[in-house]
Amino acid sequence: MDNRINRFTIIGGGSAGWMAAGLLAATLNRRGDGPDVEITLIESPNIPIIGVGEATTLSTYESFAQMHLDEFDFLKHCDATFKSAVRFKGWDKFSDGTKSDYYHPFGAPPYLWGLAPAIHYHRRVKQGIVQPSFAHCMSRLPAMMDANRAPRNFEANYFEGIGKYSYHLDATLLGDYLKQFCTALGVTYISDDVVDVTLDERGYVAALALKEHGTHPVEFVIDCSGFRSLILRQALDEPFVPYGDHLLCDRALAVQVPHRPGAPLEPYTTSTALGGGWSWNVPLYSRRGTGYVFSSQFRDDDEAIEEFLAHLGEDGKNAEPRVIPLTIGRAQRSWVKNCLAVGLSSGFIEPLESTSIHLIQVAIRRFIDHLPGRDCSPVLIDRFNHLNREMYEDIRDFIAMHYAISNLDTPFWQAARADSVIPDRVRDRLEMWRHKIPSSLDQDIQNPLFSEWSFMYVLFGKRFFDGIDFPIESAVADSDFEEFQVDIRRAQQELLAKTPDHRTLLDQIHARQEPAWYRPDQEPVPIKG
Repeated sequence: MDNRINRFTIIGGGSAGWMAAGLLAATLNRRGDGPDVEITLIESPNIPIIGVGEATTLSTYESFAQMHLDEFDFLKHCDATFKSAVRFKGWDKFSDGTKSDYYHPFGAPPYLWGLAPAIHYHRRVKQGIVQPSFAHCMSRLPAMMDANRAPRNFEANYFEGIGKYSYHLDATLLGDYLKQFCTALGVTYISDDVVDVTLDERGYVAALALKEHGTHPVEFVIDCSGFRSLILRQALDEPFVPYGDHLLCDRALAVQVPHRPGAPLEPYTTSTALGGGWSWNVPLYSRRGTGYVFSSQFRDDDEAIEEFLAHLGEDGKNAEPRVIPLTIGRAQRSWVKNCLAVGLSSGFIEPLESTSIHLIQVAIRRFIDHLPGRDCSPVLIDRFNHLNREMYEDIRDFIAMHYAISNLDTPFWQAARADSVIPDRVRDRLEMWRHKIPSSLDQDIQNPLFSEWSFMYVLFGKRFFDGIDFPIESAVADSDFEEFQVDIRRAQQELLAKTPDHRTLLDQIHARQEPAWYRPDQEPVPIKG
């Protein structure tokens, strides 16, 4: 008997649902010699898309390349821009009266004679040698970002960057855009509400009752229904693991504001510390997406709005931020029997490092790697859930570390770094890094989103290592680092010579008239009941 799953049903649209459909269709159907699988996406016409996540990680670049999207067409129709880093502002106060301001860029530098150049940098700081910031000494990208350049040019092939990059994008427009891509690849689109879920004698999802279309049989279902988690947590009763004991922020304000006339278009996301949390700034082509992630223990909604609008100043004039409750944590298991939860139905971690869309894409790509038959082998399910749990906890701990080593003194920031709040692994790592520079051997999981260099960019940006003596320092030579710095400065100048102004490049892209092959003259029409 053929054990192949022939029909996948996706519940929910938005960026999670249509990303899942796109990766499945592009990977399983586009090149195979065998018969295509049927992919059906059922989207409620009555539930709005949250659409907060507008910044991405390198996984979005990789996923779009895997799907063979028309990159310029995507940029044009999703109001997208390029992103090469997160910039952190004001997360720490220093003894000289200044506040932290540093980049966490994509990518990593080479090692010098087997040792991280971070060791050389640290030794020179201790010697009192004046030098640029850690990120500027390790990477060529900060020079590009300081100049507001784009990390690719107009002439290069799609997904061929001069520097590493991903995107800022409008998440609602992305869902609409991927809908066109997916329907062109044969995905069936049904606009309807799921009113009931039928389980068989094994507890597998057997069918969905749709308000207009009646019974919809299920072989495998992907739950992209958002925080409701209609299938995984409601129908299958999967427990939820809250992260609120470690990450205190549980609400967000979101608003769109115009660009200032003549203002440059930054190729990076900005995170600015405020009294009860932090504010994001995501520069899109036509506007800025901005908001405030805060803790309801220390700010009620009115207080948060007042503080946020004061932070925006004139830019926030007449703005009316919407309030978004955040459910921080994850399902105990994201894959149960013949149901996989993706996106908010699986879990959510505050978007400090732009991980929401990353979690969607990695989940689907790992599911494809563990593609089951209709028996849904427990071996595959257990392995997937193990990897997924590791990924969530690793991201949680990386974000918790930002708070754990901040020295801001409002009640929120004091509570966020309390010993009882810091995860055990974060506490253990920080203690270890008081005796050694981070390395890849410190990682506990496979293929982490954040490498040892991510930790170093944050720790050096916060001056965590000030005053620490590392025995390994005697093994490095100043001459090696000086030569390395000559190479970095040369690479920075070459990058500046090759990269165009960010806004100028996007103006060129928006002036391009060639539509992508998968963009029809009219919007996709859902199947009617």
